[in-house]
Amino acid sequence: MPESSRRGPGSEATREKLNAAAAELIGELGWGRVTTRAVAERAGVPHGAVSYHFRGKQELLTEACLAAFGNAVPFEEFASLGGIDDLIDFIAVELEQGLADNTVLTRLMFEAMREAERDDRLRERLQAMMADYRQAVVTLVQADQARGVLSPAFSAEGVAIMLAAVGDGLLLHALLDPGLDIRGGLTALRTVLTASQG
Repeated sequence: MPESSRRGPGSEATREKLNAAAAELIGELGWGRVTTRAVAERAGVPHGAVSYHFRGKQELLTEACLAAFGNAVPFEEFASLGGIDDLIDFIAVELEQGLADNTVLTRLMFEAMREAERDDRLRERLQAMMADYRQAVVTLVQADQARGVLSPAFSAEGVAIMLAAVGDGLLLHALLDPGLDIRGGLTALRTVLTASQG
């Protein structure tokens, strides 16, 4: 992070405006079509503010993606869930709200995934973020196993990977099939995970 990004609350507010504007434009236009001038105009700040806060367009767009994803699913809230049952409910709500209210965020996610194939730095940052969330799920699984809610035969790491993939997969299917029964699918998953302990 450039030193300029740590120069006070006014500077931080400008940086947040640039991040929000960049995230919106990535979702609307696609990664490659976003310009720093367009971001500054959307944010309502001088064009020079971009170079003041970021070392170029790619850093700006990368930081904007990470900020948008982190704001959409705050890590502290995610990590404070009580167990897998709460997590499955959380996934259902996030998917339903995301599909209904935030198509820009969904498009941003797909744009970031495509760009990560070409940009190792972006891929590494996204990978690290996803690993943190998966580790939080591992902790939830282990806690449920200790309480006898989930079978100890399951690999906690394996369940975490599966749940992350289920969330992403349901989003993809629901985008193509708006009538998809998301909660029905998640209820089936809950049953499979807890059946051996019932």
